[in-house]
Amino acid sequence: MRFEDDLLWEAVDRSGWGLRWLRHVVAAAALAGFGGLLWLGGVRVFAVAAFCGALAYAIWATLHWLRDRRRLVRVTVADDVLRCIRMHHVSGRTTDHDPRMATNVHITHRGHCYDDLEDRQQLGGAGMATLRLQIAGLRFISRPAGMDSEELDRLQQSWRTVCPKAAIDVKRIPGQFAGYSY
Repeated sequence: MRFEDDLLWEAVDRSGWGLRWLRHVVAAAALAGFGGLLWLGGVRVFAVAAFCGALAYAIWATLHWLRDRRRLVRVTVADDVLRCIRMHHVSGRTTDHDPRMATNVHITHRGHCYDDLEDRQQLGGAGMATLRLQIAGLRFISRPAGMDSEELDRLQQSWRTVCPKAAIDVKRIPGQFAGYSY
């Protein structure tokens, strides 16, 4: 994660869901097409199973898309007329919020396994972090950002400077990044 004067968060994957969504649609259509071929071949039990699998996969992909499109990919400080926190979402939407309304900033950092000294020296504390932010009763969750321990400390200090009244909490978890943190 690169730091600028106004950058508070930047996810590793900032792309939208377009290409990923298209791949899921093609996979569900291929599974349904395979079910159609089985139906025409007279194997009704397996055809119904393939149709049900395609439907379940399509429902899962849609729910995942609906959940992911609200995630944050970039958070900056904007000094237009008033100082505000500008959040860029996966869907392309940009929202501005008053930093004085921030009540909770929670960063979960999942580092690599630090079992022995050699691993610690080799990896240097690298890992992935997820941001959970609460502003004026609204909750926001980010996509993961790659950072090491030093960057995490600088990030925490930046959030303390921008949102002095917010409760800043950093949780460091050893081990490989295993998905979203909640």
